Amino acid sequence: MVIDPARVLPREVLDARFPEALGGMVAGSTTRWDDVPSSDLDLFVLLAGRPAPMRSTERVGGRLVEFFVHTEESFAGFVDRERQLRRSPLLHMCATGLIIRDDDGRLARLQDSARARWAAGPAPLTAGELEDRRYPLTALLDDLAEEAHPVDRAAPAAAVFTDTGDLALAARGRWTGTGRWLTRRLREADPDLADDLAAGLPAAVEGDATTLLSCGRAELDRLGGPLDSGYERHA
Repeated sequence: MVIDPARVLPREVLDARFPEALGGMVAGSTTRWDDVPSSDLDLFVLLAGRPAPMRSTERVGGRLVEFFVHTEESFAGFVDRERQLRRSPLLHMCATGLIIRDDDGRLARLQDSARARWAAGPAPLTAGELEDRRYPLTALLDDLAEEAHPVDRAAPAAAVFTDTGDLALAARGRWTGTGRWLTRRLREADPDLADDLAAGLPAAVEGDATTLLSCGRAELDRLGGPLDSGYERHA
């Protein structure tokens, strides 16, 4: 693949790497206009068959390019599996991406469907799923409250931050995420909670877990309270 290092253009990369593609779209920071020269270029590629489904990371003209390659059938299967986790990076990519090639209109139809599914949100938590989230968060809050060692305190603090944010999003019927996407989703759904968690995490690591504990306990109280004795599951 010969690409001018001075200008890594998504359509040029798509056509060179997958000339047989039915369509393609660019996603991620490039579509938000906040990418920098070191940003990865995310390309969703629609094929009629093999080598899809596949994911590949390649360096093109000095820039990392991530290819997310699917058929319509494999896209649907991957999204169905991701939606069960209440987070679907692939669905979000297709819903928010910018189409750069669409030979017969099917990528536009796929995007319309993705946008509708993304807007609808994930399925509500069942009563059992809610208990399965309340129980470990209850234990983490107890561990954090009791831990005095600064190094050992960092792990439960980080876990309380993540589990509280994830539970808050799931309970509000919102998509969740991992890494920075967890905090981005949380800022959209509950900016005050996002700010409190962001302030509480470093404070807890430094020795004052008051704010972080309050965030977790308040979220549990919204959803039925802490859960320890009485929790039961059978294999």
